[in-house]
Amino acid sequence: MENSVNVIPILKARYIGKPLLHSLTKNSFTGSVVGIYQDFCNILGNDGRMITIAISPMGKSPFSVLIEWQDSFMSIVAKMNVQADQYGIKVGDVIFINLGNAETWVPKMPQFPRTFRLKAPSAELLFDYTHWLEPTFYNSSNKYVRDKLMSGAKELQHALVNRHPIKRAVTYLAGLGSGLTPSGDDYLLGVMASLWLTKNTHFLDEIAWLSSQKTTSLSAAYLMAASKGDFAECWHDLAQAVLYQDPKALRDSISEFIQIGASSGRDALVGFSRHILESRFSLNVVQN
Repeated sequence: MENSVNVIPILKARYIGKPLLHSLTKNSFTGSVVGIYQDFCNILGNDGRMITIAISPMGKSPFSVLIEWQDSFMSIVAKMNVQADQYGIKVGDVIFINLGNAETWVPKMPQFPRTFRLKAPSAELLFDYTHWLEPTFYNSSNKYVRDKLMSGAKELQHALVNRHPIKRAVTYLAGLGSGLTPSGDDYLLGVMASLWLTKNTHFLDEIAWLSSQKTTSLSAAYLMAASKGDFAECWHDLAQAVLYQDPKALRDSISEFIQIGASSGRDALVGFSRHILESRFSLNVVQN
């Protein structure tokens, strides 16, 4: 009788987030698939680490691996066991992703120089995204979430500007809403991006720790990464557009950013824009 051997398809990773590669080099990973979507799947480790396998050209993130589309990706199902190290990721018995030749992507977002001054045209563009739009909330439950977001955002803003304790405001916003990354977390992520860019990093660790206790594993991974200055590629694009202060480039970047998720981009942009414009940090709006 002949022995039949199942050959696992081998896929080549194009990119891997530097923090993820460092983590896999330091400690091997064991976990399972917790979510499957059209262009990506999420894998949660037994130790709480997160890996996102995404189909190119999806944007890169601190804990993502980007691959080219292959039919075998469709073989991944929820709860499949996953093992990984710096050499590769084995998903069940259906796929192996070779990390050997993957380009390492650095998610550390460059910070604005102390001399940066926000020009009026840029400020005006960002100001248009300092509030939530009423038409996006069609039912009573969404209106309830929106009202809570507005209340929590106001309290957090006041606490940050005046250097008051932020625990109550952060825990109020954390996990608020539904989805993979709830609206409250997206707002917090936007605030964290503005804090990082303007070198006001004092509250980052506390925001990340408090919020990660109350939210989804994916959202917690983004928030914890942000506390170290590590952000997804879409944030790098937005920050660069703000720094260059080319109105057309910023307008285009904002248009792309708000398309992220059902409302994630919009919620995050509210946090980002509101915090930069209202607290100003070392930023002063100039007229030209």
